[in-house]
Amino acid sequence: MSHRLPPLNGLRAFEAAARHLSFKRAADELSVTPGAVSQQVKALERSMGVALFRRLHRALVLTPSGEALVPPLTSAFHTISKAMETVAPALKGRRLRLGVARKLMSSGGPAIDWLATAKAKALVDIRTSDDVAALMAGKLDALLRPAGGTYPGFHSVRFELATATGGSASADLVSVPGLAGCREHEAVARALYRARSG
Repeated sequence: MSHRLPPLNGLRAFEAAARHLSFKRAADELSVTPGAVSQQVKALERSMGVALFRRLHRALVLTPSGEALVPPLTSAFHTISKAMETVAPALKGRRLRLGVARKLMSSGGPAIDWLATAKAKALVDIRTSDDVAALMAGKLDALLRPAGGTYPGFHSVRFELATATGGSASADLVSVPGLAGCREHEAVARALYRARSG
């Protein structure tokens, strides 16, 4: 049986925007730009043929169609999240093992500063490492390393990070695919997004 589904990125963007009633706060949560959230929601509205928000001067208001979509969509995402935890329970009871390249550690900046906070340390076990082999062997869950490599079979996102000297460093967050959506990984991705240069 096939399922008629609209774009899943649009559903995710809509669900976050509906919770926050803000494209900006939804963008911060999803580690994308407010414009990207707005475009994904517009694409979802086009595919469904209904308006989900009324866009006022400084506010978002759910339409009746949007209000009707929120409860089943939230429930569906919760079900998917629980299923992922059941199938890939690797992080239950432990922190994300994140290797950070020495070059990035020494460059400093907001992202590296965040990794030193108590909040980060509660979620992430940070190790100075640039060892892709350790990631492949399951000794690390994710690597933050200078950009430029290719990582077949892994989830990879590129960030332009501000450095302590006011410059920027291009970095890849390379992760085990099944862990890319977990709470700990999302916290790291959000911190890197907020620490981007420019």
